Amino acid sequence: MPFDPSNPRPTVSVGILTRNGGRLFGQVLAALRTQETPWPFHIVVLDSASKDGTDRVAADAGARVIGYRPAKFFFGTARDTLFEACPGTVVVTMSQDVLPAGPQWLATLVQPILSDSADATVGSQKEPPGRYAFYWDYHGSWLRSVPVLFDRAHGNLAISCADLALRRSVWEKLRFGDVEAIEDRVMQVKLHRGGYRMQYVPQALSYHGHDYTWTELYNRNGSFAVGWASLGWPYTLRRLLRDLIQPSRYRIVIDAFMNRKLVSWKEFVYPVWMCVIQYRAGRKGQRS
Repeated sequence: MPFDPSNPRPTVSVGILTRNGGRLFGQVLAALRTQETPWPFHIVVLDSASKDGTDRVAADAGARVIGYRPAKFFFGTARDTLFEACPGTVVVTMSQDVLPAGPQWLATLVQPILSDSADATVGSQKEPPGRYAFYWDYHGSWLRSVPVLFDRAHGNLAISCADLALRRSVWEKLRFGDVEAIEDRVMQVKLHRGGYRMQYVPQALSYHGHDYTWTELYNRNGSFAVGWASLGWPYTLRRLLRDLIQPSRYRIVIDAFMNRKLVSWKEFVYPVWMCVIQYRAGRKGQRS
């Protein structure tokens, strides 16, 4: 059986950072357990003090569960701690709410690494069918001016820990490091500078969607802006003004609204307010 939680040396380790995963996490674990692979794999969960029983759900599903309660949570440090507990030749790290679209997802994502044509791979994602997803997460790449420019300069793809496969020996050399946010893009810089092979695998499809409170949107965009500034890609006043005066920005928002694609006031104001959030947070990141 491919899913083999008792195997001490699996070919692939699937590592997940969790905190209050909710009902969807149970579906994610079920989809992982039924992945069809020609090699053994297991699941490792690093749980940050969940209060909803996420750790018990993971253990009942056969995952190895490790409790994690640092004095201050840094995503880079947490991701390195997770990888240390993953002995597989390849480590796949994913978000707790990423649902594989089919039973071949894992094998497809990992295949280029096992065949030695890549050192890191990232899959594709779409809105979950039948479930709400924040509209601008999947529409309007024009909203993300800094990430688009960054990706063009670092391999012309976007590394994301939402569904990333990485050769473990490469991680051992690079590690994510003690970074607070966008640890995946920090790893992308290291991979690009080190000449490692990164590959986008569109056939490795998964579903991923969020709803956010306004506070979550503010904190999410703010932490990203701080991360980009720390990498030398700040959201400057010039970028802010240029983005705000683009007529296309407002036309696309109005068109989406008129076609009833925006279902909340947050989706309507986000394309403008995110610019202000990024600028304010980016300035703090530069000062720090």
